[in-house]
Amino acid sequence: MPRKATPAVSTILNRGRTYYRVTFPTAVGRKREIYSTRKKAGERLREVLEDARRFGATADAVTATQRADASSALQVLAGTGRSLTEAARFLLADIKKKESGKPMDKAIEAFIRSKDASSETYRKTLKSRMHQVGKFFPGATTTGVTGEDCQRMLDGAAGRLSPGTVGQYRDAIIGFFNFCQHRGWRESNPAIGTTQPKIRQKDVAILTPGEAAVILANCPDDLLPGVAIAMFCGLRQAEISRLNWRNVNLAQGIITVGSGIAKTASRRVCSIPANAKAWLTPHVQEAGPLWPASKSLARALWVVCLIKSGYGPFTGLAPDARTLQNDPATGKPRADLVPWPGNAMRHSAISYRIALERDLPRIAYESGNSPSIIQRHYNGLASPEAARAYFALTPDAVGDDVIEFRAA
Repeated sequence: MPRKATPAVSTILNRGRTYYRVTFPTAVGRKREIYSTRKKAGERLREVLEDARRFGATADAVTATQRADASSALQVLAGTGRSLTEAARFLLADIKKKESGKPMDKAIEAFIRSKDASSETYRKTLKSRMHQVGKFFPGATTTGVTGEDCQRMLDGAAGRLSPGTVGQYRDAIIGFFNFCQHRGWRESNPAIGTTQPKIRQKDVAILTPGEAAVILANCPDDLLPGVAIAMFCGLRQAEISRLNWRNVNLAQGIITVGSGIAKTASRRVCSIPANAKAWLTPHVQEAGPLWPASKSLARALWVVCLIKSGYGPFTGLAPDARTLQNDPATGKPRADLVPWPGNAMRHSAISYRIALERDLPRIAYESGNSPSIIQRHYNGLASPEAARAYFALTPDAVGDDVIEFRAA
């Protein structure tokens, strides 16, 4: 067993000159240093003995670079009351915490799989958004993502996307990290504290009874059941496109919007007003899709209906539809066409129901929305008189001779 070196100063001769050698043990073996005077050697020996007393034999194994790092770290910690050892332990714990989570790409895959019961449209949109989230955090783990990281991602998106879309991305990552919490892949949700984008609310546009009557009169039979449900029951277009006649019970006056149909993946039951029942009765079937399976056919039919009703202009149309947008006398674009207000039929159904019934919780449930949303966007848009005229629109009241566009 090799003898352990004891710190000491010894005298050596080299080419007639006297030098002083300091010998002491280190973590990597015995070390020797040569000094020209006994004073310098003695000072170095006292340093070695003091370091050994305070830090043990490993003190001299620290390199000059490490000593410089330690000095810089102490300057950073100056005034905090924290020691370098505390800082090192905190850093090590943080590193272990970040490395203990699940890889983001694997967590995102699991999150998307957990939405298998949701509608196809929702899952497709969610998958696209989470793909972008994953690209922003390559190689990260669920525990390694901070609130600052989430905010930086949203701030970057704000330069490219609308505030509404950025808000949807924020909702997606909040939902994702809630999922991670439930799976035990992190302790808290870093996206909760991110800034909610300010979205300028657009005014909700509704149809007058006269405008609705013109659309119904021009609507082809293939679309009429879906249009009547949108116009008087307030279902979303995406929900109507997935609806089956099995979901429509005219005898009981209800439409069952199953979890696979609803936007929110939550089953609900909607009532059918008497006038909507009158529009649906001639077309009712025991089963089968209520809306045309071909999206291109449905769009073509619907655009022609809107142009005949005074709305437009539209782009990407077939030649016959483009002709409808021109003045027959001059061949030039018609000046009487007005833009179609998006979701006008659903907005109208909800707004007129509020004017008649004043039952916000029920209307919110049947619409697949919250009472606060219904209150904020739809309350006060229609009068009871207009609502009564709106829900009095039946096939007999409208007739086939209503072809002129009637403005409010």
